[in-house]
Amino acid sequence: MRRTLALLSTLCSVAAGLVLSAGVARADPSAAAWETLRQCESSGRYDINTGNGYFGAYQFNLATWRSVGGSGYPHEASPAEQDYRALYLYRMRGWQPWTCAAMRGLREDSDARSGVVPPYPGTTTPTTPTTPATPSGVPAYPGQLSEGDTSEALKLWQKQMATRGYPLSGTGFFGPRTKEVVLALQQASGLAVVGYIGPLTWEAAWTTTSTAPTAPSTPVPPTPTPNPAPSGCPVGATTAPDWPGITFVQGDSGADLACWQKQMGSRGYGLSGTGFYGQATKAVVLGVQQRNGLNQSGILGPMTWKAAWQGQ
Repeated sequence: MRRTLALLSTLCSVAAGLVLSAGVARADPSAAAWETLRQCESSGRYDINTGNGYFGAYQFNLATWRSVGGSGYPHEASPAEQDYRALYLYRMRGWQPWTCAAMRGLREDSDARSGVVPPYPGTTTPTTPTTPATPSGVPAYPGQLSEGDTSEALKLWQKQMATRGYPLSGTGFFGPRTKEVVLALQQASGLAVVGYIGPLTWEAAWTTTSTAPTAPSTPVPPTPTPNPAPSGCPVGATTAPDWPGITFVQGDSGADLACWQKQMGSRGYGLSGTGFYGQATKAVVLGVQQRNGLNQSGILGPMTWKAAWQGQ
């Protein structure tokens, strides 16, 4: 009798654990995997807002948060809500949206990319499996398109953007001009400014009202005064100099920024070391972050600084 009662107690505990975990981020990958992801992305802080366009424990940007049914700002949502939306995203796209998942070697299970929307916490009926519907009139998304790619689908996207006044002719080649248009559309549409065409940027060409900016009617402001790099800037070295302790974002300027630009220029990235953080510098920063598995925030911080000398 004692053995039977002990066995029943164990089974009840397991069942209770499964019920409590249903619908939250601990349901598919293990609790340890989610904890590893949160620690890497945000030091486990659900309320974090660093001002770089990414929010909460799972560092959602607003476009991705809303694509999985989130409302308001992620960092203002409860931990349970953030856990659920993270699981929802995992069911749709696996670990792909999180750079930290690859950095920490997290593996996907059979629920990843299944398209099955998990039941909301407190419910027992799973939502009907679905994928986000393609808006009427929007061609099917062909997959990610990045600088250097060539495709007929890209030609279609370029021609659509041309009808909205952007300087594209529909060559089907993703060159520097196409990247400029991609960045401009992402910024105007409130998307993550990453420089490649993902599903939301593809859709935005048809569904947003963004048009090419008109030429200014007032004189263009003078070019910012160059900030020469420090005399000791180790351009071409194999070891990065100490990070100056300053983060740079678009619009900033400084001598240390000029040093970073000169180093990237020596590696063929077309920066001359003006010391001014403009659109060209941002494109290089994002590219460095993408190639080195860093958070693509556009912020030149300590890891992006180091990557100019020791990264890919």
